[in-house]
Amino acid sequence: MAPIANIGHNAIHDCCGGLYLGRMSRHLLRYCVSGLAIVVGSGLAVAHHGTNVSYFQDQKIVLNGTVTEWAFVNPHPQLYFDAKNAQGQMEHWSAELLPTPLMMKNMSVGWTKKTIHPGDQIVLTCNPPRAAGAKACLAKELVVNGKSWPVVPGGIPTVTGGKQ
Repeated sequence: MAPIANIGHNAIHDCCGGLYLGRMSRHLLRYCVSGLAIVVGSGLAVAHHGTNVSYFQDQKIVLNGTVTEWAFVNPHPQLYFDAKNAQGQMEHWSAELLPTPLMMKNMSVGWTKKTIHPGDQIVLTCNPPRAAGAKACLAKELVVNGKSWPVVPGGIPTVTGGKQ
């Protein structure tokens, strides 16, 4: 048996100190990574939900159009459609719906990826874009082929004429 004096620093560190420091380092690393994820995630959430930056919340426009595409996707469904401007020229628009697809499904009124189809006629009330010339808006009320569809949680669908 070798005397204790002959055991090198690495042997003692590997036997005792290394194990303790290893566990402590893993815990410290875990806390740092978790804290960083919270900070980054909360920053992204605030940046993502900046609709006041993109749209005039105190103004509304009404657009009549024909659907070209319906994207029932996360984080927010998108509606693409063609609508005539004041001069009678056709413009391609897009509208963002605020609820996520899961929230829309939980409204229990029939929202799915097959709710809206290309060629459907829509009347859309929305907040206009802040960017000059942009053809995008934030949906507030939506009528598809004469049937109102809620675009905010708690909205109640009503028939406004046409097919249901």
